[in-house]
Amino acid sequence: MIKRITWAVLIAAAPGLALAVWAYFGMEMWLFIAIACVYALFVTVFANVAARSIVRPLREFDPERKSGRGYTEIAPIMDRLDRQSQLIDLQMADLKRSQEEFRAITDSMAEGFVLVDTDMKLVSYNSSARKLMGDGGVESSGLFRNVAGQALSGVHTERTAELDGHVYQILASPVEDSGKVTGAVIVTLDITEKAHREAMRHDFSSNVSHELRTPLTSIYGISELMMNDMVKPEDMKSFATNIHDESGRLIALINDIIKLTQLDEGVYELERAEVDLYAVAKSVAERLRPVGALRGIEFAVTGTSARVHGIPSVIDEMVYNLADNAMKYNVEDGRVLISVATLAGRPVISVSDTGIGISKEHIDRVFERFYRVDKSHSKKIGGTGLGLSIVKHGAAVHGANVDLKSRPGRGTVITITFPPAGEEPAGAPRKETEE
Repeated sequence: MIKRITWAVLIAAAPGLALAVWAYFGMEMWLFIAIACVYALFVTVFANVAARSIVRPLREFDPERKSGRGYTEIAPIMDRLDRQSQLIDLQMADLKRSQEEFRAITDSMAEGFVLVDTDMKLVSYNSSARKLMGDGGVESSGLFRNVAGQALSGVHTERTAELDGHVYQILASPVEDSGKVTGAVIVTLDITEKAHREAMRHDFSSNVSHELRTPLTSIYGISELMMNDMVKPEDMKSFATNIHDESGRLIALINDIIKLTQLDEGVYELERAEVDLYAVAKSVAERLRPVGALRGIEFAVTGTSARVHGIPSVIDEMVYNLADNAMKYNVEDGRVLISVATLAGRPVISVSDTGIGISKEHIDRVFERFYRVDKSHSKKIGGTGLGLSIVKHGAAVHGANVDLKSRPGRGTVITITFPPAGEEPAGAPRKETEE
């Protein structure tokens, strides 16, 4: 660059020096003025061209294309700019990658995540949170606005709310920088399943207490009468029979609770063997046929052999409970049919009856523990209220599906579909009612 400037000065000065020499040796004044004007024009044009040629490399300098390196004097500066540019590019790429990773992580979270500034404006959020807030953001949701406001005031806040049939725990915490609140972060956790389990646990405890209290109260009262010699000899057998029946009821209840606990904890996992559903169906029908005959209820078994790899005692208990329920909730001179088949490679067993059926308001709850459709009828026929719960849990252990169809006054059909050999899909009860 210095060489270019030197040569430009020499070229521009040379005509002026020659003109000065010429004027010194007696040039006419008018000719001198004319030549001076021409020289001035020449110097102006030449200076403009020279300045452009000198400045052009600086204007064309582009660190990304490494162009415009016309001057060796500024090469170190250009190299440093190159290195700075490359470092900035790397940092921007890392920042972009971190943002994309953060966005991918938060969007895949089932939990909602919201970050707001001090004006309660959204800074960051994920799709789960957007579903809860709506399109209007935090300010459109009274619940979010309330917890965000408390967090911005420096107070950690926890709330539980029910939205669209789900139960959420909402946690809001202030974001601080150098002791100053600069925003708030809100996290929402879907605790629907947990709340449902807590409710079921509470109901189970209440129901167990009630179911145990009733026979125990009866046994305690009778035994107290007998202990105080307040029972006539001729009534002793009746009282003893009462104690026997209530004790049997207690034993049956405790046994069913133990079975449910074992199914929940997977205690039976090591007891699997090949089970023929048709043989199980015939065995269950033979055991229940004498009891059903007292009410004129007929038992029938149809189908062919269908084998599953499962837990024999659990499968037998499942089929027995279904057939027992079909008999207990049947009408006089009714019919219970147990059908076995293999459909699309899947073993299937179905129990149908001609009984009282299940109305729509009860259809979704019959597999709950201790739930009874008709409490007065259930009390009269006995039972623990855990039969269908055992069926549901047994099906889950075997990866089977449970399908229930019922028409009030026309009967009920419950079908268990087992997975093909080597396949165990997640089993979940499906219920359906027909009007």
